[in-house]
Amino acid sequence: MPPSPNRDSHPSVLRDHWQFFASFLRRPWTVGALAPSSTCLARFVLRRCPLRRARTVVELGPGTGAITRFIRERIGPETTFIALELDPGHVERLRHRYPGVTVCRESAENLSSVLAAQDAEEADCIISGLPWGNMSRGTQQRIMHQVRTSLRPGGRFCGFGYLHASWYPSSRAFREMLAANFDQVHISRIVWRNLPPAFAYSCF
Repeated sequence: MPPSPNRDSHPSVLRDHWQFFASFLRRPWTVGALAPSSTCLARFVLRRCPLRRARTVVELGPGTGAITRFIRERIGPETTFIALELDPGHVERLRHRYPGVTVCRESAENLSSVLAAQDAEEADCIISGLPWGNMSRGTQQRIMHQVRTSLRPGGRFCGFGYLHASWYPSSRAFREMLAANFDQVHISRIVWRNLPPAFAYSCF
């Protein structure tokens, strides 16, 4: 797998923020935030993911790749890394920046089909950047079904949520869904340095 850059340049970071903000303006209900996830939040999200020994890793909704680059730095040389993203601009940028990652312009609702097309029956880790608090309960259930179907026994499901959205009815429904689908759900402290403030979750 090709080496990843240690740190994005300042102009690149600014482009990422602008591209992310432009996506928010186009589709605020599917983006969910004004800016990409911070480095601090990315580390909290991945803290409990055993990426180095994973055979297949999936990222749902990578956006501009704020967490993607940290995943790529942590996976093993033989790990298959698949990312599902709907925004065509993000897809093009991710493919250019991370040539070792299989980036699919596809909905998380079709995760199992994407894995099958890539000859990967199940994932060891699924990392979510999806705005669950902005989804209908039906959409949440369909995606969660795909996650549970695609995750190997004992696999990890990780992601993050925004503090301001934690009291939305949809966010409460998502927390209930996590508790119903996983034996253990770990919630991190609030990451105040993120915009907006957020927390990470890890489930298995």
